[in-house]
Amino acid sequence: MRAASPGRRDGFDFGSVFDSCVERPSYAALLRELWSLLSYRSPRPVPGDLPCGDGRAVLVIPGFLCGDGLTAPLRTALSACGFRAFGWNLGMNWGPTPRLLSGLEARARHLHAQHGPLALIGISLGGLLARNLAYDRPGDISHVVTVATPLHLPTASTLEPLVRLCARRYSPALDPARLQLPLPVPTTIIYTRDDGIVASESCRIDATGQDAIELTGPHLTLASTPAALTAIVRRLAAA
Repeated sequence: MRAASPGRRDGFDFGSVFDSCVERPSYAALLRELWSLLSYRSPRPVPGDLPCGDGRAVLVIPGFLCGDGLTAPLRTALSACGFRAFGWNLGMNWGPTPRLLSGLEARARHLHAQHGPLALIGISLGGLLARNLAYDRPGDISHVVTVATPLHLPTASTLEPLVRLCARRYSPALDPARLQLPLPVPTTIIYTRDDGIVASESCRIDATGQDAIELTGPHLTLASTPAALTAIVRRLAAA
């Protein structure tokens, strides 16, 4: 994946994110993803079985074309475990547009001023925004968790046409080359081989300080599963 040239002003070129040599999930898998979103009802884990968050602040960043409504179950569960869980309050995630990048930084800066070091949970494309923010403000971020996020690029996705369409408005200031590098803060990577949205092999990076956890379940509901919540709570509580 290559960065936009310094003179580019018409949006980030996302063409090199995708690679025809990487196997894209099937459209049958995409249909299963949509069905999971409509039908899945996650049983909530018992907070008493998990470590206490002790008031640690967590900012949850939604995935592509999603908003805070879809991260509400995760934030509710985190709150029940003693964390202070916040949505990003920026509406739908269209990707790294200038408005969303600056809005996310402002939101993180505000929460850090109120609550101290901030953990980030980024779902799918939201994980790339979380990583980008952690590179820019490592002193403010205590931990980054990515869930079904394409980290090892190029990748392949069933949503590629939509991403290419939106990419015309993406910020040329984003440096995608560094998004694959190890973060300067502790990192947890959660991925699934059942992913029907993103090529699953691109959703993990094996590097020092980055803990990769493989779970089962669809891309769209992975963050709401008890197994994902258990992994997230245990790692954030230990931070």
